[in-house]
Amino acid sequence: MTNLVRLRIIFLSSIFLSSECFGGMILLCALNNQPMPETIWKIRLATRNDLPFLREMLYEAVCWRPHQPRSPLEEVLVEPELAKLLEGWGRNGDTAVVAEWEDGAPVGAAWYRFWTAKNHSYGFVDADTPEFGIAVRQEMRQRGIGTALLTALLEQAQRSAIARISLSVEPENYSRLLYEKIGFKRVGASGTSWTMLLELKGKTSDLKKKIIN
Repeated sequence: MTNLVRLRIIFLSSIFLSSECFGGMILLCALNNQPMPETIWKIRLATRNDLPFLREMLYEAVCWRPHQPRSPLEEVLVEPELAKLLEGWGRNGDTAVVAEWEDGAPVGAAWYRFWTAKNHSYGFVDADTPEFGIAVRQEMRQRGIGTALLTALLEQAQRSAIARISLSVEPENYSRLLYEKIGFKRVGASGTSWTMLLELKGKTSDLKKKIIN
């Protein structure tokens, strides 16, 4: 057993959103304290120019099952209930963050949007509660990028004085475990999906602790 190398993953999140920011860092350290190379990405606020990438990430969120055959993006997102999720992006309250790899390539995104009782998405709670979505490119998962995106988006919601945020997730989706860990509670259902709600209370540092621990 002495030949086995145990790795510690230290997630450092220091997110200060302006036009762009450093979003997260994962430092892999061997047991003998010899650090491995750092992996760094940058998280920034999205602009309207990011809409094509947000559509790509919406597609990833919808087709989340890793081994299930996929129809092409345009065939999936033409479904009216999916097409409207990003339609007219840039209206009041629309907020998104994008993760970029070291080479500048976008690798993930998280976003939230407000809806009304007459026009809403699957995770709708009320007109004062935005619904959020998140996705990371398949080949870039299991690197902490999703956690960094979630941290950044929820912090941005707190800065915008948003009291709570909702989501829609299928119960067998592995992401549900992270949502429950940080405090999302099931408050309803839409079809086979759960509607979950997070109360954005406390300091930003408290929110980070819930996500990282």
